[in-house]
Amino acid sequence: MAGRINDEDIDTLRQRADALVVIGDYTQLKRAGRNWKGLCPFHTEKTPSFNVMAAENRWYCFGCSEGGDLFDFLRKIEGLTFVEAVESLARRTGVTLRYEELSSRQRQALGEKAKMLDVTRAGMEWFQQQLLSEGGTVAREYLKSRGFGREDAERFHVGFAPDSWDALTRYLTEEAGFDRQDVLGVRLAKPNNRGGLRDAFKARLIFPILDVRGDPIGFGGRVLPGIEYGADFTPPKYLNSEEYRLYQKTRVLYGIHEARSAMVSAAEVLVCEGYTDVMALHQAGFSNAVATCGTAVGPDHFRTLSKYANRIVLAFDGDNAGKKAARKAFDAAREVDAEAGPGSGFQVRVLVLPEGADPAELVREQGVEEMQQRVAEAPDVVQFLIRGEVEGVDAAAEEARIAALRSAVELLGLEPDLDRRRVWARSEVAARLGVSLEFVTSTAKRMGVALDSHTGVARDVSTVQHGRAVRADLTRTRAARERAVLRFALQQPEELPDDWYELTPDDFSHPRARAVFDALVAAGGAGVPLGEVLAAVADDDETQQLIQQIAAEQPEVADSAEAMAEQLRIVLAERLDEHHRVLSAELGTVNDDTDGDRVVELLRELQDIEVRRRRLRAGPLVVGGGP
Repeated sequence: MAGRINDEDIDTLRQRADALVVIGDYTQLKRAGRNWKGLCPFHTEKTPSFNVMAAENRWYCFGCSEGGDLFDFLRKIEGLTFVEAVESLARRTGVTLRYEELSSRQRQALGEKAKMLDVTRAGMEWFQQQLLSEGGTVAREYLKSRGFGREDAERFHVGFAPDSWDALTRYLTEEAGFDRQDVLGVRLAKPNNRGGLRDAFKARLIFPILDVRGDPIGFGGRVLPGIEYGADFTPPKYLNSEEYRLYQKTRVLYGIHEARSAMVSAAEVLVCEGYTDVMALHQAGFSNAVATCGTAVGPDHFRTLSKYANRIVLAFDGDNAGKKAARKAFDAAREVDAEAGPGSGFQVRVLVLPEGADPAELVREQGVEEMQQRVAEAPDVVQFLIRGEVEGVDAAAEEARIAALRSAVELLGLEPDLDRRRVWARSEVAARLGVSLEFVTSTAKRMGVALDSHTGVARDVSTVQHGRAVRADLTRTRAARERAVLRFALQQPEELPDDWYELTPDDFSHPRARAVFDALVAAGGAGVPLGEVLAAVADDDETQQLIQQIAAEQPEVADSAEAMAEQLRIVLAERLDEHHRVLSAELGTVNDDTDGDRVVELLRELQDIEVRRRRLRAGPLVVGGGP
């Protein structure tokens, strides 16, 4: 990327892109009135609730209440940033993007990053070539023994580092033409004892680690059976790239580029510890699996994953090491959740593996259905930690039971949801330790852990929306009529009858309907692009969502201009009726002798209202007509 994308090009993309083509790659669409419908690609459903407004290049799902333009769609479905979504849509549409000029420092930083990626990409491609060479037989045999074929290897760009100290270094510096400092910079080489370079990876199966954009930023290497590494040397089973500017182990996740679309679609991610675990799970259909790169799951991992999914399942062993890893993960998740603020939390669960088994072995030996069930039933991380404290405690050992109870209650206090605390106090603590719930409750009270909630104050029958009280007597019929009028204005503005231009905000009794009407007026009136209507209420998420719903929904019976003219006349007449009642009530209180002018004024206004009421009953209004 050479700089900030030109705003005109972004607007051109919004207009030129074809929503039916782009969204049609992810779900089958069928015409439904003026719009198109299909199964939502963001949540599981059997009845289509996903709507595409092709003329506006916008979409909305009534099932998950999500919507937006094509940039929003690509960001959500592919887990892209806004810039990535723009560039992706440009490639699909054939629009050439222009980039605004960057500062010299920004150009230098981008140039350095581009050079680093050129080196890592060349290294990745060379490793892949070695895997397919005669010397890569031992690596291919190992992949075959683990159930992986060529297609699996190509999907994850798997390669092979031959049993040579400098084969890659010589290729990169002598054939590919990279400077030795560039090769050292991305940690594909190290200085040797003679002032030259040696390869960072030797005689290993190579797993390239890609960032979310699909660029290689690091590598992981595994020793292979059948290769002699030296009688006096036992190499580590796995070796990862040393850290540098682009590769920070606490921030990267293996397989995230391949998994991000599936993570978004499932709203769930499965986190493993090994590269082959990820490959095996993807092979079995769990395309939302990723892995850490030789480090524990930390805050930066959760910050990344929570952008794509709200249910994060960690595949840990059930031994002490797994319990410690789960506790560290929970602390990291709490840190991130606290930063995000109220209502933005994500679930962290633990997939308990059989002793000595890894996810790859589990899915192959016990099958996909067993794996699916284990993932679905994975306990909450706090629940998992509580079980770790209470399971296996000797019922006859009183001190051990008391110690386990106190540890379990302390863990209960980490769960913010009081309902969960109460349930787990019974099912996970009392039942498993063989003590009464009352004993658990009294222990929690002594330790300052609350298990009870306070009943909130009951709300008044009427609520407040957009700062205005909703009248309790507002009929559903009237609300539906006001919504129908707004739907027609948003979906078929070219067919609006002249009656529309007589409407004022006071004609809408429901405050949410009034807010939508205000947005239409603020944007310039019916007929302006939907994006401009939404922009008019950019700071009001609730009204934006309602506008998208109304613009996408399909009425049970198609709205016709004639039927809508009748609905508009009723809306206008209801306002006139209300105004007539108010004036009539005032007339009954005015004294003819002391305020004769006001009496005359009220009578004139009432007469005008009656004339307009008769006109409404007779047919459409003439815009600008007098009484």
